[in-house]
Formats: sequence, C-alpha cells, structure tokens
Amino acid sequence: MKISDILREAIKWFPLKDNKSIYVCEKYPAKDCFLKMNDFPEEPLWTLFFYGEHLDFDDEPTQWKIT
Repeated sequence: MKISDILREAIKWFPLKDNKSIYVCEKYPAKDCFLKMNDFPEEPLWTLFFYGEHLDFDDEPTQWKIT
C-alpha cells in the first residue's frame, strides 16, 4: 500500500493524550501511521507519516474525520 492509497480511505483520527499535535487511528499501528499538525501557515497544516513515507497537505480528505 502506498501513502496515496490512505488518502482515499475513511479514517477516524484521534489526538495522542500526551501530544495534541499528533493524531493516530485504530486501523494502522501508531508507530507506522500517524498524522502531525504543523505550524500553519508557516508550514503545511498536516503531514501524514505512513510506513516510512511522508506527505504534506493543507486540506484533509473529505472521508477522514479528525477529532
């Protein structure tokens, strides 16, 4: 699976209790798949880390729910 594939999946993201800028989901292991909220607008709003790849973006996919 590539990082672009996860952008098309329906995923619910939850913040870590000890770090509110890092979000994880139940679908993938947190060490291999997590979402980081960056220092926007100086940086892209989000960075997705997925099995050694990363992708920066500002608008989350419509099928994601970030709580």
